[in-house]
Formats: sequence, structure tokens, C-alpha cells
Amino acid sequence: KCMSAGLELLGDGQEVRVTLHEGKFHQIKRMIASRGAAVCRLERLSMGTLVLDETLERGQYRLLTGEEVLKIGGKHEKKRETNKPAKMN
Repeated sequence: KCMSAGLELLGDGQEVRVTLHEGKFHQIKRMIASRGAAVCRLERLSMGTLVLDETLERGQYRLLTGEEVLKIGGKHEKKRETNKPAKMN
């Protein structure tokens, strides 16, 4: 079972904003289909506390900063100095 989700109708009701706290495989599509409608387009606005960079055009991307990686639960790799050889195990 998933955590609850929020649903907000936008404009004439042809668009909705769905807020998920925990997403499962195609959850939004299944939720909308259960009400007799179809999903034409999905747009992720945020993931955890990380908000989409609004300066990016559709289809563009950029690398995350170390701080952003930590915000989504990843591990930040420290850059090693280039003049020191890497340790081999």
C-alpha cells in the first residue's frame, strides 16, 4: 500500500496537479485511469526537497550539485586532488 496522494484540479479540469509522497510504478497513470481518464503528459516538478531547475527547457538537463545529490538521498563523492594518485585496493 502507498502513502496518500493529493489531487488539485487546474483550470477547466483537463489538467490536474498530483502530489505524491511515495510513488510506485505508473501510480499516477493507474490512479487517473481508475477514474476513466488517460494521462497525456507527466511533468515532475520536484523530488523530495529538490525542485526542478526552472531555467531548463523541456528535454534539457544538468548535473546535480553535491548538495542536490544529498537532498535526494544519494552519496556525494568528494573530488580528489588531481595531483595525488588514487589508492588501489
